[in-house]
Amino acid sequence: MQATSPYIFPFRPFRHLNRSVETVEFTGSKTVDESYFKPIIAVLAPRLEVPAGGALEDRLLELFVDPRVVFGDPEFIRSRAGEWKQGFRDIIARGKPMLFSILGFPYKMPVPLKTNRRLADFGEVASLARLNEIGKAIAKVYSPGVKIHVFTEGPFSQLNGMPRELADQYFESLQGMVDRFGLGEHIVLQDLSRIIDEQPDFNDAWKQVTEEIRQRQDRGDPKTLEAIRDALPVRFHNIANPGVSEDELRRAYLSDESAASLRTSIQARAEEGVLRYRAFLEARDRINLLERYAPGALAMTVSPRPGRLGVRPLPAPADVLPYHGVPVWDSQQQILEIEYLWDLTRGNGRYERIYLAGDPEDKPFLYVRS
Repeated sequence: MQATSPYIFPFRPFRHLNRSVETVEFTGSKTVDESYFKPIIAVLAPRLEVPAGGALEDRLLELFVDPRVVFGDPEFIRSRAGEWKQGFRDIIARGKPMLFSILGFPYKMPVPLKTNRRLADFGEVASLARLNEIGKAIAKVYSPGVKIHVFTEGPFSQLNGMPRELADQYFESLQGMVDRFGLGEHIVLQDLSRIIDEQPDFNDAWKQVTEEIRQRQDRGDPKTLEAIRDALPVRFHNIANPGVSEDELRRAYLSDESAASLRTSIQARAEEGVLRYRAFLEARDRINLLERYAPGALAMTVSPRPGRLGVRPLPAPADVLPYHGVPVWDSQQQILEIEYLWDLTRGNGRYERIYLAGDPEDKPFLYVRS
């Protein structure tokens, strides 16, 4: 079982930072439409069924511990079964649509060693399709309907040193993927950047909580220090460094003395970013920000923790979130992986580059292992 953090999706180290020369072989390329991806999506986002028999709340809980759905140890969810069943019962008793919420999909990481894209690609499509299948399965047994509110974390752009407009463009592309691939039946995208604009009390709460966390950090509070420690490797490798060459960034990641000043700079920005990231999450919950847009929603997450249903964003062996790398499909093994672009181009592999017709970004939408 892959190790998970209650605070943030696990960081996977780069595999080939020690290699400076490209060794990849691109065997060709082609431009396709949505129909090309349908059989791949059918594998990655299989049709789900809520188990038959028994009370509906029991059956719904079994859906979320299905190996094709659950992320982390299913016993983590079962250990709090009473709370989840009561949550399901409350919604069922009201006869209202069943709402879920999940956070993620902030933007393509501003790190050229991870991806050269700025807009959504097939990795995001596959993840959203998996969420939509959860909605489909529940809607079959719960007639009032199901909506999964995906709150996109665009505001984190300011923690990574990137302009908001890139996060906004990413959100627009994500909405385009939902529309183009027909994933809007149960998926509702919510732009957290827009939400913060609409809720003026959030920024004051964010500032206040930031200072509270600084004080807890200074006091050596164990939980605060643990949360910061777990999140720091992820934030360190997400920071934008405009004007810095890929080779210098690679050397900074390797702790090479020749890039020591850059590494020190990244470390300082990452530490501040982690603190403000933690404050963002706490401020969000303190003022019930998400409740204002998805009242009564049951929480999902890709970082299993109490009060949130852990769902796998992509099936194993994928161990990187889709916006942290480029999607690679292996048709023989029928698996999708998210690779860091640097590792893909230095890993001695052979790939066909797949472009999506009408994609405003002239970059591969998917790589197929040859």
